Amino acid sequence: MSIVHMIRTRRIPFIQSGASVPVMVMTAAVMAFGVALPFTPLGASIRLQPLPMSCFPWLIGTLLAYCVLTQLVKTWFIRRFDSWP
Repeated sequence: MSIVHMIRTRRIPFIQSGASVPVMVMTAAVMAFGVALPFTPLGASIRLQPLPMSCFPWLIGTLLAYCVLTQLVKTWFIRRFDSWP
């Protein structure tokens, strides 16, 4: 879901430009569902295993690195082609 926030505008997402309330709510809902599902009986029934809590800082770091890299490539693209779809 974070790609939606990253490529929707020329500006820096969450800092210079915020998404609409429905987009933010759906992003939060999908993230919460994805994190919580392995900890539920439904997750166990489809053989999902919860990540150890020590993995979550790595997950957050990976997502932040993804956002930074996407922003850098987007900035390069805008400077190179002087446009953004």
